[in-house]
Amino acid sequence: VKVQQGEILEFYTRDCFNNQIDSEDYVMDVLDWDHINPATGPVFVEGAEKGDVLKVEILDIVLDNMGTMCCLPENGVLGADITENQVKKVPIKDGKAIFNQFELPLNPMIGVIGVAPENESVPCGTPGRHGGNMDNIMVCEGAVLYLPVAAEGALLGLGDVHAVMGDGEVGVTGLEIPADVTLTLEVIKGQAPEYPVLENDEVFSIIVSKET
Repeated sequence: VKVQQGEILEFYTRDCFNNQIDSEDYVMDVLDWDHINPATGPVFVEGAEKGDVLKVEILDIVLDNMGTMCCLPENGVLGADITENQVKKVPIKDGKAIFNQFELPLNPMIGVIGVAPENESVPCGTPGRHGGNMDNIMVCEGAVLYLPVAAEGALLGLGDVHAVMGDGEVGVTGLEIPADVTLTLEVIKGQAPEYPVLENDEVFSIIVSKET
């Protein structure tokens, strides 16, 4: 898809499991791991060239009415303590996530958002200078993301929306959910940052993802 700067765009995104998990009885052994963390896109932005900045203003995130969580042995920070696969379907109602008897306030955020990386392909589950699977809770409605353009047209893609998540995925997921994301794009010529920069009403922050 080719778009002009300033257009308002709406993306439909699948959840991080590509909407494969349809019930709490789902057998995780049949999950197609080759289709994890799908990103909707790419979008070719007219005028975007290597060395530019793609300014992404997130206008709205509208969630589906049902999210999915799971815990998997040997996955996530607590994976060593998990002995069996567990799936939980969590309804969204009246602005809350209904987890058993608990009503959790929502903080919708985009887990995967980025442009084409330079020189080589990168899986959607991997973060980096291009953005990608940053899983940063500040990538939410009202935020502005500045991404370094490395290819003509920038080639923006996004997905892996979470209805609610803390400062990480200790059990390997947040509350994964399909969503409609509305945003607008602008190109700033010749000022690509070293890493993605996020702006909100309080701060500018630099999002750095590197192997240690």
